[in-house]
Amino acid sequence: MPIRNQVALERPRNQVDLERLVLRARSGIERRWTSWLARGVKTLSYYGGFSASRPLGEGEAVILFYHKVQRRPVGVWGEPVLDVREFERHALFLAREYQPVLLSELVAGLAGRARLPRRALALTFDDGYRNNLYLVAPILARHGIPATVFVTTGLVGTDRWMWAYELEELFSRNPPDQVCRASGDPAILRLGSLGLRPRVLMMACVEYLKELPHASMLGIVERMRASLPVPVNDENRFLSWEEVRELSRQGFEIGAHTENHPILTRLPLAEVERELRACRDTLEEKLGVRPTLFSYPNGATDPGVTELVGRYFEAAVTTQSGICSRASGLLELPRIGAPVPVSELAFELTWNYLRTEVARPVPAP
Repeated sequence: MPIRNQVALERPRNQVDLERLVLRARSGIERRWTSWLARGVKTLSYYGGFSASRPLGEGEAVILFYHKVQRRPVGVWGEPVLDVREFERHALFLAREYQPVLLSELVAGLAGRARLPRRALALTFDDGYRNNLYLVAPILARHGIPATVFVTTGLVGTDRWMWAYELEELFSRNPPDQVCRASGDPAILRLGSLGLRPRVLMMACVEYLKELPHASMLGIVERMRASLPVPVNDENRFLSWEEVRELSRQGFEIGAHTENHPILTRLPLAEVERELRACRDTLEEKLGVRPTLFSYPNGATDPGVTELVGRYFEAAVTTQSGICSRASGLLELPRIGAPVPVSELAFELTWNYLRTEVARPVPAP
């Protein structure tokens, strides 16, 4: 039997499909005229009232996912990011148009143990950033919206970065060729020779690193970190354990997000199980409650990973976009990623509802 997730994934670095990586990087960054047109349509539909919520079907619900909310409306590249003012608009819209519930309540409804409201929606936050407590919690409290925070236990109380954000800082602060040389990796050096804009190059490197076995990725990132160290900033700092407990006291639900945030499909199953067990047990030790909810890092899973998650948790969420129903597997629940402008959030929710309507079977006469 082949060794899962290692031999199958390990391939010579000179065979990396650079064109595919660059295309994926550009698609997430560079807006074409069609993107601007779509954005205009979304804005008009929101302010015209079309993007108000639609009544979900019986036993259907929505899960939204966020990561962090920032003080400033722009990121390191000058790009729009979700700041406190726009997130307040999110909260106003969601409280007005939906019935926000805890994820555990949503899961109970999907499992048939409780009745779901007609517009049930759960907010989730991945990773466990400090701004979830200091910026997010006050806004949600004002609007009576509950939420679930998925904590990466090995990052709690540390000065470590989430590595993709660390690379963003490295590429924005240093000459790109210097960062690529620091990696010592042939594929990244080849990407660096293509004359890409720094942000596109950074995203292509992130896409490449996500496809490597976890240990290989860590080795490359560590070389870059050692050569070009950057202290973690306030926007990327993680919660301390006392702050996690404070979120819990305020009514937030605390879920599990592994110990070290590896992409689980890039690990041997024995290491996947170690990550799951260590995260669950640490949360139980620190909070006095065994977590029942899990979020897959990067949203990635496969049958072997999902089966293991089911041994430790009742339900788990992915980043696969869609509306939840009682037909959804509780261990692979879809979530809708929250865009920055509230107009686009409203459109995404409406669009997913319409897709569900089209796919819903027509009742027999």
